[in-house]
Amino acid sequence: MKSWLFILVAFVSAVVFQSCNLFAPVDPLPPVLSKLEVVDIKRTEITVSGTIDNPDSKNDRQEKKSGVIKEYGLVYGTASTLDVQKDKVIKLGETPGQTPVLIQNQKIAGLMSDTRYYIALYARNEGGGIAYGEVLDIKTTLIPPAVVTRNSVKVARTKALWYDLDTGTPLLTADDPKKDITIDFFVISARGTVLEINTANKLQFANLDLADYDKLTYLDLVRITNYGSMSITYVFSNLTDNTVIAFKTGEGRFGKWRIEDVTANDITMSLITYEN
Repeated sequence: MKSWLFILVAFVSAVVFQSCNLFAPVDPLPPVLSKLEVVDIKRTEITVSGTIDNPDSKNDRQEKKSGVIKEYGLVYGTASTLDVQKDKVIKLGETPGQTPVLIQNQKIAGLMSDTRYYIALYARNEGGGIAYGEVLDIKTTLIPPAVVTRNSVKVARTKALWYDLDTGTPLLTADDPKKDITIDFFVISARGTVLEINTANKLQFANLDLADYDKLTYLDLVRITNYGSMSITYVFSNLTDNTVIAFKTGEGRFGKWRIEDVTANDITMSLITYEN
């Protein structure tokens, strides 16, 4: 009899406890954010990936009180303590249709070179307020690597030559979308061979004449202020050999191009194009 009485008391206590717990207040939870994964680091750009998810609520009431994600994105700055109110923010979305939210290959552009940045995911939901992911500590590069290097390459001379400065290769047709420049050759009586260079695909260049090609650095190219799309024309002679042209391609790459020699059969040139 006593054992049954004990069981009954325990059962009633459990029911009472559960009933009280059912009406007890619950705290809302903030979203759950992963640490960012570094995909790529450049001079003025960092690419990252990560995930954003709803919190692991203990019950339906807590899940409802936490609510759905209302805003999410990236926050970054040059100080380790990040705050969406004072630091730069890239807002990536609102109220996602499903979770987890995958942030893939997100670029942060317009950064300063050789500078340490702190980056994190942030998200806010209806009830749990704003949350920050683990902060990523990363430094941009000083000078980008050369994506193309060509030294004294001879290219067969035709009536016209189309060239892609992003890859350092001649093209087969004038309507190739990768075309950066058009090079035309013609002869002026009593003056000699004329080389005319025109831009395409938003490329801009600057004629540096007989600049020292080997001492011309990436930072020198970035500092040039007179890039334009006007054509450049040379009447070739010994005085115009090793003419240097600085350029910025439509894809945003800076580079330098040296025209070393022009003959009846080919044009010899060197090229360095830097990754952007």
